[in-house]
Amino acid sequence: MIEFTPELIAGIAGVVLSWLFGWFPGLNTWYAALKPGIKSGIMLGVLALASVAVFLLARYDVIQVAEPITIWRLLTVFFNATMLNQVAYILTPEASTVKTIKNGRNTGTC
Repeated sequence: MIEFTPELIAGIAGVVLSWLFGWFPGLNTWYAALKPGIKSGIMLGVLALASVAVFLLARYDVIQVAEPITIWRLLTVFFNATMLNQVAYILTPEASTVKTIKNGRNTGTC
């Protein structure tokens, strides 16, 4: 049986967020058109919010955890969410609309 730890739940959230920002129609084109620094800030902010949400769910016993939930655990939750988000970003092929926007931005036509 799989134990759904806060780290695992946040990691899944990180993968889902990567897929949403890469493939969800409308959101993917809006996100692709942003400057890289803005995109990084948005993704880190959303991942931080997801990590805090998982932390609070564990803190208030919505998610059962075997060991106490601490601020250090919140940091590991955020690290796992960020790490799996980046792995999903690297391994997932880009949507054709995202490729078009990125190519236009690189050539100066967008």
